[in-house]
Amino acid sequence: MPKTDSANRNRWHWWLLLSCVGLFAFAFRYYYVVHAEVYQPANHTNVRGDAVDYYNYARNLSQYGVFSKARADADVVVGDSYRDPGYPVFLAAWMKLFPQWNSWYSAVLLSQALLGALTVVLMIWLGRAWMPSPWLAAAGVLMAVWPHSVVMCSYLLTETLTGFLLALGLLLLRVALDKRSPGWAATSGLALSMGALTNAVLLPLAPLLAIYLLLRRKIPVRMFAGLLVGGLALTVPWGIRNSLVPSGPSSSQGRALENLVQGSWPSFQDAYAAAMKHDPAGEFILHVIEQETTLLQNDRVAGLERIGRRMRRDPWQYVRWYLGKPALFWGWNIRIGQGDIYVYPTRHSPFESNTLYEVAKAVSRALNPLLLMLVLAGGLIAAFARRWNQHGVATVAFTALFATAVYCTLQAEPRYSIPFRGLEIMLAVFVVHRLGQWILDFRKPAANQSLR
Repeated sequence: MPKTDSANRNRWHWWLLLSCVGLFAFAFRYYYVVHAEVYQPANHTNVRGDAVDYYNYARNLSQYGVFSKARADADVVVGDSYRDPGYPVFLAAWMKLFPQWNSWYSAVLLSQALLGALTVVLMIWLGRAWMPSPWLAAAGVLMAVWPHSVVMCSYLLTETLTGFLLALGLLLLRVALDKRSPGWAATSGLALSMGALTNAVLLPLAPLLAIYLLLRRKIPVRMFAGLLVGGLALTVPWGIRNSLVPSGPSSSQGRALENLVQGSWPSFQDAYAAAMKHDPAGEFILHVIEQETTLLQNDRVAGLERIGRRMRRDPWQYVRWYLGKPALFWGWNIRIGQGDIYVYPTRHSPFESNTLYEVAKAVSRALNPLLLMLVLAGGLIAAFARRWNQHGVATVAFTALFATAVYCTLQAEPRYSIPFRGLEIMLAVFVVHRLGQWILDFRKPAANQSLR
């Protein structure tokens, strides 16, 4: 067969794979968001929660052009920096198109289903040079049906948009590495900076990736500069804006300190669940944590001294706590929420009533501990071994390890790992693929010797 015919056939197979997995991922999410009934009355003034804040930010942006989480009944709308602007801007754009709640809410959920499916497509594209098509198809199907990623499309939360922007940024970075192009590196940094404005945890990611690739001599100085400039293009102006907003509990700095304190308490998540049921013990622990958070926000030295005294009372408890955080971060059960795979109360979930979804959930839950081991072991090898440092594998591994380290320092919660689930699955499948190759290569010499 001529080379051109073979190339055309491979290209046709590639686009067929992308199309089939992408359409399946969208259909799987579309069916879920249409049938599941989620209780998240974000437009009510008497409820609390992350979704309420994001809705209020979007409403104030749409109506007044002010980035504020002030409720509809507030006398004055004052700008703040507690949340990140990316997701509220996304919601506000839909509000401009669909002013009524019902039509707006439907548009948001369907667009998130589409973004979730596109994330799967981008991740497969990112791994195209790592693995053959059958392995990519397996990773794609697993990402398409992963319950946490599917369920997240039905919530007014940032994780779906963050995952899309992260996948887009890493794919563009792989293109930049292949083309040795500063322009593509800058475009990658810009996409990653948009992700950072959606989830502030990603703020240092583009600069750290630039430094990491430069130290490993994978990019020239011009590409380093392009990635760095793109990564800071949006975040620096937003940081300047935040510096002009009064600091305090409603600032981004105050929120980071709050997460630091909460993450240092092994009992926080259990206490939160108990407090939601009006358990006095849980409410007392949350009150103590709030006091410690307020002290740290008002006086850094005194706050850190108080945290240090608490940890010195039982240092091994905290050593075990922080060493066990990766398993919590990549775990299954949502701790700050309804539990299992749900953040908010959900009725008529296909994962509880549809055979296909039930099977997908059972298989995913069985694989989840294995993925954790593969992503940590494989991530370390891919990030620092020479042989695995090709076509963006190392950048994916570095990003997965970065996310694990940051959230284990702050608050480790399975919900927060959802934007990185695609990276986890791709990296885990890649490790299995390479192990299979190694076994085959190991057995070939033995087979050849037996034939002599």
